[in-house]
Amino acid sequence: MTDTSNHKAGFVSIIGKPNVGKSTLMNQMVGEKLSIITSKAQTTRHRIMGIISGKDFQIVYSDTPGIIKPQYQLQESMMHFVNYSLEDADVV
Repeated sequence: MTDTSNHKAGFVSIIGKPNVGKSTLMNQMVGEKLSIITSKAQTTRHRIMGIISGKDFQIVYSDTPGIIKPQYQLQESMMHFVNYSLEDADVV
């Protein structure tokens, strides 16, 4: 986390297997319906970001595709979004 003049900021990556509630969790944390929620696995195909700001803090959430072993190019691309999110994260 970064501390600038008593202002704290951080990046939180939400990762996990497909269809376990990552998008639901982010929507609840941010208080908005930013991520699609369906019963179909792998609906989130890229990184979705949501931001919460308060008087002395800011949290950037990243909802990511479910972690799988890629079998074709689209899935490989989806896993790149997961990896980028992990690189940016202060908390996973």
